[in-house]
Amino acid sequence: MNLGRAGELAILVAVLALGKPVLVPVALAFYLAFVLTPPSNWLERFGVPRFLSVAAVVGTALTVVGVLGAVLVTQAADLNRQMKTYAWQMGQKLSGLRAGKLGALGDLSGAFSELGRALDPALGLTTPAAPVRLVAGSESTYQRFEEALGPLLQPLGLVAIVFVLAIFMLGHREDLRGRLIQLVGPENLTVTTRTMAEAVNRVGRVLLTQAYINAGFGAILSVGLYVIGIPYALLWGVIAALLRFVPLLGALIAALLPTLVAFAVFPGWRATLLTLGLFMIVETIVANFIEPMVLGKRTGVSALALLVSALFWTWLWGPAGLVLATPITVCAAVVGRHVPELAFLSIALGDEAGLNAEVNFYQRTLAKVTKDAYRLAKRLAGETSLAQTLDEVVVPALGLMAHDLNVQAITQSDADRVVADVSEIVGRLRPRITQDTSAGAPRILGIAAESNADSLLLQMLQVTLAEQFRRLLPLAELNRATALATAIDAAPSLVCIAALPPSGNVNARFLCRRLRAALPQAYILVLMPEAEANRSKEAAARLREAGANGIASNLREATRLLLQPG
Repeated sequence: MNLGRAGELAILVAVLALGKPVLVPVALAFYLAFVLTPPSNWLERFGVPRFLSVAAVVGTALTVVGVLGAVLVTQAADLNRQMKTYAWQMGQKLSGLRAGKLGALGDLSGAFSELGRALDPALGLTTPAAPVRLVAGSESTYQRFEEALGPLLQPLGLVAIVFVLAIFMLGHREDLRGRLIQLVGPENLTVTTRTMAEAVNRVGRVLLTQAYINAGFGAILSVGLYVIGIPYALLWGVIAALLRFVPLLGALIAALLPTLVAFAVFPGWRATLLTLGLFMIVETIVANFIEPMVLGKRTGVSALALLVSALFWTWLWGPAGLVLATPITVCAAVVGRHVPELAFLSIALGDEAGLNAEVNFYQRTLAKVTKDAYRLAKRLAGETSLAQTLDEVVVPALGLMAHDLNVQAITQSDADRVVADVSEIVGRLRPRITQDTSAGAPRILGIAAESNADSLLLQMLQVTLAEQFRRLLPLAELNRATALATAIDAAPSLVCIAALPPSGNVNARFLCRRLRAALPQAYILVLMPEAEANRSKEAAARLREAGANGIASNLREATRLLLQPG
């Protein structure tokens, strides 16, 4: 990243931090509008006017938020008052465990107890001396009112602003869409429309469904914790629903506090294990069955990107950033797919593979990590077929190697090592079958045009032939030095010349001319993988002029032409 890009990023983060009082309510209102749009549309399909549908869904949401908020505030305040009691009970239980001589667990509890005694003064768990309190002579009614309701005014104001903005966004959603298109510019109408359509689809399908799933997750946990008898069950359920927006770690963090409360409040281990087991069972069912069934396997954003995004937005905007991290990340990935200047967002956040399979295979081989390359090729061969994997991954990787060698990005020794490693991988992938020695088996004379890579092409061709027939067909591999004399003496009916561009093209034409002159009845096939279509057509025309009967651009085509020449 250059200095200019780093400076732009720093300015953007500064603007987001300084603009938090304005940006957070707007972003929350957008998210709330996305969540409430489907039920509003559902009411409108039954003939309910727009203003009534918006009023109904917003009123319902406001009622739920109000009742839930009041209960949560009450439970949170009571939990705050009980924290010292819970801490004391936990210390007593740990001391009991230590007295039970439970080996390593007893030692661990002893360490916790020592730590607790050291921290008692800081946490206020010991009985402190009575503090001296200065009481004002008189306090006005306004001051008492401000002291009682002051802490609630800011969150209540935020909720009011968010709902007012959401009402306007719901009521004028088509107008907002048109204004956004006009703001971007009519000349970018197609890109803007496509981007907005995909963003709305992904946010509606993934984020809205994720919000509903997380709400159900929290509700089930609240009921389960209430049945177990854990105090403040509703509070833990809401916290779990919010934390579950953090991938991988959210549910684990959410299970920690209620498990500690169960450990502190209840004697024995039954409630603690039931609480932990409840979280594990519900999270396993939701993550492995419900989400894949409802959302599908892909959400468009990688799990690592969601985790990093959740950490970043929580650091920047607090709890509101935790809720908004997933919508913002998904929308950023969608924009990166459609705006070339922001393509780095799609690469950094998207769930597509970081490298194409052939590039990944070549990179792993070049980096001398052949185990990874072998595992990749083996997995792809299991998902498709060995012939397809060789054609679409291994042979293109050899083409990348030939290009790097041609532009001197790698040395000849590097290329030879890559060829040797790929040859070993192909040998390990080759099926365990016997060689066909029957009289009717086709006998093919294989000639490497120039390099070791050409010989490797012939090795892969034999593997492809073997996979096709479940028999290892005889393919006598020759190098250029001995090819002509041996071929003329053997008088084969099938000859395959393997030539990896660009270095093998000239030698392939030379071999075609000499073999055609000496063996006018032989079927000469040239296996020449070529990435560019125009260059491939031009090279094929020259090879046919030199005497080739057929030109194959991949192993499967070469197999077909060799077994059905003509």
